[in-house]
Amino acid sequence: MKKIIALIITLALATNICCACGKKKDQKSDIRLETKMSESAEVTVVDATEPDFSAEEWAAMHPQEIQIRNICELATMEVYFHSVAKAVKPASSGVSGWGQAERRFWFEYSGYARIGIDMSRVEITITEDTVTILIPHASIIGGINIDSSSYSYDSVIIEPDNSNFYNSNSITASDVTAAVASANEATTEEISSDSALMMRAENRAVELIRKYIEQISEYSHVDYDFEWGYIDD
Repeated sequence: MKKIIALIITLALATNICCACGKKKDQKSDIRLETKMSESAEVTVVDATEPDFSAEEWAAMHPQEIQIRNICELATMEVYFHSVAKAVKPASSGVSGWGQAERRFWFEYSGYARIGIDMSRVEITITEDTVTILIPHASIIGGINIDSSSYSYDSVIIEPDNSNFYNSNSITASDVTAAVASANEATTEEISSDSALMMRAENRAVELIRKYIEQISEYSHVDYDFEWGYIDD
């Protein structure tokens, strides 16, 4: 009888060790993620302030490369977003995953991105009466900025654990952190692929530069032509 009890205790300890190993492996598990911009949330675009000079300053001006590059920077737009993400934590692989079931959790997050023209890549040619610029296509400047106060572990919705009681598939704070990092990448891809938004940023930059050239022409009495195009990526 004592041998049987000893054997049961040994098996129990072995099971606990396997579970412990499984939990360590869980920290390295890949979290599958799906994200979607909230349909109920409006994307807000904040337009930059146009350059402002007096009539005398305009009259004394001629087109300047530094001003055109500054305008490209001024034309940057801020896009605010609210997204919902669904993440799936798979069961551990191998023996450590015996009895575990994959588990889903959901969270919302907010943030903003700056969309604009990389002014360092703008090519500018200024002759006596012609200004020609070549611009790259618009892109996210400086990466996505997720508001860390827009989510927390306590706000995450987690489905019940269908794993066996002796080997749970727990959702930890580190799992949520990993999911947010993946959400950052997914949101970056989603915004970057919004061609209408990117074109709006490009048109914004071009129109501000065009207006700048036209104002110089008006006050300096020199009729400058303005030409532009895209840089071949």
